[in-house]
Amino acid sequence: MLKQQAVANGVAFADLNAPTLGRDACGLPGHRWVEPSIPLAPAAPVHPNAKGMHGIAQQIIETIG
Repeated sequence: MLKQQAVANGVAFADLNAPTLGRDACGLPGHRWVEPSIPLAPAAPVHPNAKGMHGIAQQIIETIG
């Protein structure tokens, strides 16, 4: 729905779903982009860690060029 609305309104849409698959809180430290409920990296529980924020930023940069 968000992508449809972006396209309908002529704005770019950064799909963050595909690049985050397999990088959820259940993944191994160093690979995951989201920390579990008891974080092992400096991040709020169940929120993106530094690696996740970097990955998300890269997707946005690629989207908007």
